[in-house]
Parts: sequence; structure tokens; C-alpha cells
Amino acid sequence: MQFLVYMKTALLALKTQRMRTFLTTLGIIIGVMTVIAMMSIVQGMNKYVYKILGTIGSNVIYVQKYKWRVGPGGRMSKKEWRKIAKRKDFTNEDVKAISKLSSIERVTLAQSIWGGGKKMMYRGEEIELNEIEGATPEYIVISNYEIDRGRTFIETDLTFRRQICIVGIYITENLFKKGEDPLGKDVYIGPNKFTIVGILTKRGTFMGNNLDNTILVPLTTLGKFIKIRFGFRSLFQSPFIVAQVHEGHTIEEAQEQIEKLLRQRRGCKFNEENNFALNTQQMIIDIYKKITSGIYIAMIGIASLALIVGGIGIMNIMLVSVVERTREIGLRMAIGAKRKDILIQFLIEAVALTGVGGVVGVLFGFGLAKLISVLTPLPASTTLWSVVLGIGFSMFVGLFFGIYPASKASKLDPIEALRYE
Repeated sequence: MQFLVYMKTALLALKTQRMRTFLTTLGIIIGVMTVIAMMSIVQGMNKYVYKILGTIGSNVIYVQKYKWRVGPGGRMSKKEWRKIAKRKDFTNEDVKAISKLSSIERVTLAQSIWGGGKKMMYRGEEIELNEIEGATPEYIVISNYEIDRGRTFIETDLTFRRQICIVGIYITENLFKKGEDPLGKDVYIGPNKFTIVGILTKRGTFMGNNLDNTILVPLTTLGKFIKIRFGFRSLFQSPFIVAQVHEGHTIEEAQEQIEKLLRQRRGCKFNEENNFALNTQQMIIDIYKKITSGIYIAMIGIASLALIVGGIGIMNIMLVSVVERTREIGLRMAIGAKRKDILIQFLIEAVALTGVGGVVGVLFGFGLAKLISVLTPLPASTTLWSVVLGIGFSMFVGLFFGIYPASKASKLDPIEALRYE
């Protein structure tokens, strides 16, 4: 009951000075709004990235000539890239050998061609392709590609090198007229004609890469009709192996078995490094964390600065309040209020002040995050713990910066306070 009295008194004190209360809490509002907005965007990005990575599969190993890299520390010279480009290509014999490992459920050879100005044309319309993938039926399953309409590849498509393709939704939306059915239509990649037999389910974007601007063709057809680059750039267009780990085995166990097998097959001596690389989903997550680490640092810095400024404002206005209410403090002490009561009263007022700012900041931050998600490609997702953190931290700021003014108020001499003009 006594706490409720303290709270009611605190709220009445804030209500009597509305403009001053608003200006005082402005720093807290801005700080909390910044925290909530940035955390909502980061959480939204995290959910989206992990959703996209779920399509890759946490139990999939990519066996390639090079290791995935990012950032300044991951950059290599052309000389180093040329050296890696000279490594032997992976073959179907490698795939057959890996398929016999106990930890592997599915494995296949695949090949990708990124960009390079390759375009798809249909009746005078054209679109630049982001990626052309040489795929097998197993690759489509392992990579979690979902066919929205049409069919997937079958073994005879590879045997007879059929000129067919499965396309992403971005291609159908931008190459064909609205209402026109792309299935069964003939399109051209350069001088080569391909028939669309399937349309992929929408996948979205990842790290600025449009995952729906892609086309799948049978692996054997890719090598016959699509021109591959030469030189060290051909490294990124060389065949690679995709292996899915069998249930009941760890990805580390599978990597160890594949590494041991390929070192023998590719003639690596015991004191030589691997002339191949094993890449996994976890490596993409690590790359993502490196990219977003700067966002977290900026968020902490901006929010901390705003909250410190807001806390100083709270302390300043509470000191002013102590001076203005000196006679009130003296009167309360004269009728029996203890120093502890005065201390608690002013602490509760400081916490209430920042608490109100925290609630308003949460609402503004949530609105700002939603606005950004509408106006930009950045997704937003507000979690309960971020709301609790925002309000709780703002109240802690009020408690911390309210201790000195509250202590000063409790130490006033009752007689001198009553005489104060």
C-alpha cells in the first residue's frame, strides 16, 4: 500500500510539469527508440537469414576447389587464385567414391555459372541472368529446391542432354506478360533454345543476391551448350560436389571421412595441405556474423550515448525539483516522514520518469522499425525480450541517475527546509 502511495505521488508530480517531463524524458525516448528499432531490424534480418540458410541445409557439405571467404582477411591475390584454379576438377568417379561412405546419404556433382552477361530471351524481351546451375535430380533434393509448378529433372534428361530448364519466379515475372503461362515455352540463352518445364517456389534474396533470378538446366546440358570462362575466373564455374549427411551421423564425422578419402584420391602427401575445400552452412553463418558485427557495435554505441545523455538530464531535473520542493520536503519531515521515505519517494519519481520514457520509446521504436521494413528491403521483427530490455534498462538509468538527487533531498534539515523561500 505504501508503494502505491509513493507511485501515485510520483505520477502526480510528473503530471503537474508535463512539458518539463516530456523534455526530460526525450533523451530516454530517443535512446530506447534507437535500441528497439535497431534490434527489431537485426532480429528480422537474423530470422530471414536463418530461413534462407534453412534452404541450404545444415547437413550439407559443399566440396569445392576453394574455401568460402569474406572481408579483408579473406582476400587473395590473383596469383593465389590462379594456383587454386589449377587444381583438378571433381568428377563422377569422386561422387561414386563418396557415395560409399557410411555418413553420406546423397551426393551429386553440380556446376554453377554466375552472371557474366548471360541473358535469357523470349519474343523480343530479355533478362540478365544472375546464375545458371547445372543440376541433377539429387542436387534439386539436396539443395531444397521446391517446384511450384511443372516438374523436376529425371535421369533421362541428363542422359540425352535435353535442352530444358527450371526457372525462378523472378524470371517468369519479368520475362513473360502478365497472365501468360511460362510452362512449355521456348526461351533462348544466347543461340541455344531451352524449354521451361518447371517453376521454382519463391526464395527471396540473401546478402544482396536475388535467389529467384536463377535457372536450372541438366548438368550434362550445361557443359554442352553454355560457354565456360577460361583462366583463373573459371575457378568459380568449375564442377563441385554436394553431399548430404546421413541421419545419425554428424557433419564433422562426414567431413572427416570425405577429407580422408579425397586426400587419397587427389594424391595429397601427409605434409601437404588439402587441394580442395569443404564448405558448410556454418561458414555462411560465420560470414554473416562478421558482416553484422558492426551493426551491433553501432547500436550499442548510439543507444548508450543517448541513454547517458538522457540520464544526465534526469539527474539535472531532479536536482531542480529538490530545490523547488524544499518546503514540501521540510513539511513532510515535520509531520513524521523519515529520511528513508523522502529517499524512496524521489527514487520512484526518477524511475517513473524514465519508465514512461521507456514505454514511449518502445512504441516509437516499434513504429520506426515497421516503417523502415515497409520503405526498404530490411525486414523487422520485435521480440518480447527486447521490449523488456528497453523498458528495464531505461528504469535502471532512472534509478542510477536518481540516487544523488534523492540522497540530497533526504539529507535536508527539516527546520532549514521549512524556512526556505
